Amino acid sequence: MAQGTVGGNTQNVAIVGGGLAGLAAARTLRKSGVTCTVFEASDQLGGRVRSEKIGGITVDHGLQTFNSWYPAVKELLQPGEYSALGIRYFQPAIQTLTDDGLALVCDPIRAPHLIPRLMRSKARSALSFRDLIALRKWLRSELSHRSSLELRTIKQQHMDEDVKVCESLDQRGVHRRTRAVAIDPLLRAFLFDAEGESSAIFAKWMVGTLLRGNLAVLENGMGDLVTMLARVPGVDYRLNSPVVRIAEDGDGVRVTVGAEGEGTDKGSGNTEHFSHVIVAVDSKQETKLLGSPEVPTASVSSWWFVSDEPVADEALFAVDGTRSTPITSATEVTAAAPSYAPGKHLVACNHVHPRGANPADGPNVDEVQRGLGTLFGVDPSGWELVTEQKFIDAIPLILPKSLQRIGKKIGERELQGSRIALAGAQHATPSIDGVLRSGQRAANHVIEQLGL
Repeated sequence: MAQGTVGGNTQNVAIVGGGLAGLAAARTLRKSGVTCTVFEASDQLGGRVRSEKIGGITVDHGLQTFNSWYPAVKELLQPGEYSALGIRYFQPAIQTLTDDGLALVCDPIRAPHLIPRLMRSKARSALSFRDLIALRKWLRSELSHRSSLELRTIKQQHMDEDVKVCESLDQRGVHRRTRAVAIDPLLRAFLFDAEGESSAIFAKWMVGTLLRGNLAVLENGMGDLVTMLARVPGVDYRLNSPVVRIAEDGDGVRVTVGAEGEGTDKGSGNTEHFSHVIVAVDSKQETKLLGSPEVPTASVSSWWFVSDEPVADEALFAVDGTRSTPITSATEVTAAAPSYAPGKHLVACNHVHPRGANPADGPNVDEVQRGLGTLFGVDPSGWELVTEQKFIDAIPLILPKSLQRIGKKIGERELQGSRIALAGAQHATPSIDGVLRSGQRAANHVIEQLGL
């Protein structure tokens, strides 16, 4: 009898969802010798982390970045695989738009070659010594850590005392110019939080990751991370296979695959039997399958433009400290990775929509293009639009007191008994590191249940 069918191999595990969390789970299971089948509803693995070619130009699904600090990536990949990713780094600095002009904010120790440019920029108008001292005090507890947030035991008292990041910064006295033109824009860009509602604990961790590592993209697109993670012998990948029902029984779990939108009638779809299931889909799909509570999310729009002329002098991320443009974050991707658009200059940007806002009511292409020109201090009129992307409910928000979704001992991984484990961004920090950690944790839960 084939593996996975009723009465088949009792150690065959189903993974529902072929995004980063599902791929991390598959790698972890195979390392322990466990057979697994990955069911992916679409025709590609990777979830939101994927790349495509448009007229010879590489475009990712949204402006995404890789952080060189992320330990989960290094744990899952072999050293040769990691080096083969072709990581291309941005400078450890940001360019921010202030009321007085463009300012550079950088770490002069990590980027000494940027010191002359720092001195020429409007940095004095952007930096407040009191803010910087207060910011260090705000970060104090985080600076001593070197681990993924998912690996920590967060005390219940700390979670009970957690507040919005905007309130936490106010309490620590971080409320001068540095806050307005640098810190708040960075939090909007990397927490995907338009109004500072996120958990202060999570915000400190995210700022810590930016201080520990360099932002980067992959030479041939972020989709290469998916390709590398998926290279695992012995994994059965089933594309175009949407799971419509999961039901635990006495000795395993029944997984039914059917057409998108298909109901859950007992007679519909193809049902297979597995010892355990790891559900690694987005929050809305998890709710449909298992009745899990939905989590708050942010919607993001992205635009990609190509220019014949260079846009930036350095590979930098740009943010808007004035909030006069619709741009949350932007960069010339080709300044770090020319292979994205050979012979051209590729600019990408994000706009994070306020929570509850309809992305259709967001900025239009002309507004975005003009905003990018202001943000980079260039004339963008000759740029050509490559693509516009909208990702609705794309990023889970980590709000105060919601860290039980992440906490090592407080966050329950199993939904029903011990045979269904959960993974995905809604059970982790919404970062590549966090999503991979969620897949590892779910797989390790199953491995423990199997007694391996």
